[in-house]
Amino acid sequence: IANHRLLDQLKIMGSFDMLTGVKNRNAMNQRVDRIVAGEEKLPDQNAILFVDLNGLKQVNDNKGHDNGDVFLKNTANILKENFPDTDIFRAGGDEFMVLATDISKEEIEEKVSNLKSYRTKSKDVSFSLGYCPFDGTSDIRQAMSIADKKMYDDKRLFYEQNPDYKRG
Repeated sequence: IANHRLLDQLKIMGSFDMLTGVKNRNAMNQRVDRIVAGEEKLPDQNAILFVDLNGLKQVNDNKGHDNGDVFLKNTANILKENFPDTDIFRAGGDEFMVLATDISKEEIEEKVSNLKSYRTKSKDVSFSLGYCPFDGTSDIRQAMSIADKKMYDDKRLFYEQNPDYKRG
């Protein structure tokens, strides 16, 4: 029984980011691989969303890593609140990916608009984002690439409009 519990704990630890409570990069890669291999079929309407924190290095350098961790947790909580029952992954140090399935283009645009409102109504988070709606027969990796590019375009624009943030 103890060995089974340990294996269950290791499975959870291997799939979840303990800091933010969302799935980790390993879980993201496994899910994408299953979809690409045809082992998992997606619904007709889906979207990929990439979110990258703005100014995390500045927060870590000026306020300490504990405050940086709060920054990450706040962002993860906002994503969980806006995308309940959706796979959210911490794709990297300060980057998240959302795989929203069975969601219309209008619904994802509304959710993105809501997320963008956090840029002005909250001092506890700042992030750039990009998204790409796609159908169930599209290449998920291409959708990920498009969403990632849009996110970096949004990030570039953020730093142009906010030069006081140090980029790192």
